[in-house]
Amino acid sequence: MTIGEKLKALRLSLGLNKKEFAHGIINSSYLASIEKGESEIRAIDLIEILQQHNLSVLSFLVDFGNVKSNLAVYEHEADNAFFAQDTQRLIQIGNLCPNTLIKEVIQLMVAKLDGNLANFPKDIQTKIKKIFWKIEKWDINSLWILSNVMEIYSFDDLEGLVHSVFHNLVYFSDYEDETIKLLATITYNYLRICLTQVRVNEQEVKKASLYLRKIPSIPAVAYEKMKGDYILALHYSYYTMAEEIDKVLKKS
Repeated sequence: MTIGEKLKALRLSLGLNKKEFAHGIINSSYLASIEKGESEIRAIDLIEILQQHNLSVLSFLVDFGNVKSNLAVYEHEADNAFFAQDTQRLIQIGNLCPNTLIKEVIQLMVAKLDGNLANFPKDIQTKIKKIFWKIEKWDINSLWILSNVMEIYSFDDLEGLVHSVFHNLVYFSDYEDETIKLLATITYNYLRICLTQVRVNEQEVKKASLYLRKIPSIPAVAYEKMKGDYILALHYSYYTMAEEIDKVLKKS
C-alpha cells in the first residue's frame, strides 16, 4: 500500500470527502493526485492533515519503513514532544526513528529535558558535530539538527555556525514556513545562549536580534519572536515591557 492509498482508505473510514479531509492544507484535486500515486505529499502537509483529524503521524507511517522523506515527520514529532516536555513520548519517537543520527539528536533532546546534558556521551557529541565540518549548503535537515544541538558547542564554535546561517539564509521570501520556523528557533536559541554568557557579547546580541527581526512574522514563529523580545527586554532592564510580553506568552 502506498501513502496515497493509505490516505484514501483513512479518509473514507472517516466518512470525509477530499475537500473536508484536506481542508485548509492542500486542495482536493491535489489530494486526488496523491491518492492515485501521481503526486507525492510533502511531509509537513501529511503531518498537518493527520493532526487536523487527531491522528498519530507515526502510527500512519509504521507500514512504510526506512523512507528517507519521512525523517521530517520524526523531526516534527520530536519538536512537539520536546516543547510539551514529554520525555516518554520523545524516547518513543527516538526508538521508532530509522535514522541513527536523528535518533542520537533525539537522545540529546531527552538529556536536555532531564537536565542531564553534562553527562551526554562525548563520542555522540563529536559525531553530531562532524556533520557541520564540511557543510556546503544548509537544508531543512541540517537546520533542524543545529536547532537542537546548539548547547554542545563552545560559544566560539557556535558563533561560526550561526554566522554561516545568518549570512547564507537571507532570502526569506524563497523559503517555506518550516524553514522560517527553524531559522527563528536557531536565532532565538543563539540569542538566549548569548545572554547567558558570563561576559555578554553585545555585538552578537545585536546580530541575533536584527536577524530575528528580519524573519517574516508568520504565525509559526510568533512564539520565538515574542520570547526573543522578552529576553531582550529583561537584558536591557525594560521590566514593564517584559511583564507585558510575559502576559501574552502565558495566554498563548
